[in-house]
Amino acid sequence: MISINTLKDLLVKVRKQRLKKRMGYLADTAYVSRRSKIVGSKNVYLHDNAVIRENAIIHAGSAKFIMKKYSSSASGLVVSTGTHLSVVGCWRRDVTEAKKRELDPQNTSSGDVIVEEEVWLGTNVVLMPGVVVGRGSAVGAGSVLRRSVPPYSTVIGNPARVVGFRFTPEQIIEHEKALYPEEQRLPLELLEKNYKKYFFDRRVEIMKYLQV
Repeated sequence: MISINTLKDLLVKVRKQRLKKRMGYLADTAYVSRRSKIVGSKNVYLHDNAVIRENAIIHAGSAKFIMKKYSSSASGLVVSTGTHLSVVGCWRRDVTEAKKRELDPQNTSSGDVIVEEEVWLGTNVVLMPGVVVGRGSAVGAGSVLRRSVPPYSTVIGNPARVVGFRFTPEQIIEHEKALYPEEQRLPLELLEKNYKKYFFDRRVEIMKYLQV
């Protein structure tokens, strides 16, 4: 007689195989909560140890959603790779995907959403079309990202803003030496440029924003 635990393990494996067939890519070590909804699963790519927890809603019918290794979300993640196209003389509901392709052949209303390696997305984070969340970033609960954010940034708010970095540029270099092969490491010049642009030069603005 099959034990309850054995049956549960079997059901998990069966579900994982079904997901693999439907999705663009699902690594063996990736995880998607069964209490999440995915539209356009062929455009969803989850790499090693990527985790999407319960109640996520992912709409990837018009472009790709890619989550790279060791990135994860808390509950309630919302991802949209496309927006509504406003057409004069048409009800919004009548602007179907086919209609959008006809009127917008360059697909300007859509864009791939990419979550780079080692990113943490807090509860109820929203990622809009075309957003790239830089490697190692931490995004606070309830944040709405309409624009891409640099590697290792700390991000909060709606619209989301960079309010700091998890590490200094020098610490990031040491961090990546321990985790990434040399050819995949971010250059110090880029890290220093981001630190200055998004944090050091904006310190007064950030302090005012955090005090609100």
